[in-house]
Amino acid sequence: MYDKMLWFNNNIQYMFHGNIMEYDMVAASVSVSERFGLLDQSTIQQLKLLPKEKREVKMGLLQRGNTEFSTQLLSGIRDIRRKFIEANGLNDESILSLHSDAIIFNSKKNIISNIEGVELKHKHTWSSYIRYNKIEIFYNDGVLTYKGIGEESLQQHTLGINKHLLKIFDKLDNYDESVLTYLSKFQTQYLHDKLPDYFYIPFGKLGTYKMDNLELLAYLANIALSEVKTW
Repeated sequence: MYDKMLWFNNNIQYMFHGNIMEYDMVAASVSVSERFGLLDQSTIQQLKLLPKEKREVKMGLLQRGNTEFSTQLLSGIRDIRRKFIEANGLNDESILSLHSDAIIFNSKKNIISNIEGVELKHKHTWSSYIRYNKIEIFYNDGVLTYKGIGEESLQQHTLGINKHLLKIFDKLDNYDESVLTYLSKFQTQYLHDKLPDYFYIPFGKLGTYKMDNLELLAYLANIALSEVKTW
């Protein structure tokens, strides 16, 4: 996993009642460049003074114009990420996914966040997680957070699949066994076209109206059944 910028742990497709955290590097491209001496100090200081958006544009231009610098920067990010993982005793039983300069993992330990002068900042904490294909869905206290699905696509599902997912997460997170009854009723209504049209829009990709979501519904039902059996 260390050599990949984007990595999903296939051994953790879902998790409930955890302490799932996201840490990411503060101004990753600048801090890693400074740590490994990839840019001169004058350029580093200029970049630090820029607002985030302008800094990212500038760094993008620097990488585009210098393949060696780009390669070294990505290597540095992976190296710091690996050292963060090792320093905090994380492994493939606790790491859910890696996203470039961010690590998403389940742990209740005190986290070492400064790695050789590069600071990793705590960004989110969630209690539960489901990954469907490359879409990650995180839950905490009645709120869902998504990764891997565009905002425009997600808006189509606000009243449909998003609402359905929220109810499932809420019930499983609160050990509510009525989740099985709810799923059975929902799927019966779905198959008999008893739900509003927005429930039938393919989730997360272009696909066949109604039919593509059957895979998702079956996946969610299997997760719920497996989870309830552990209670």
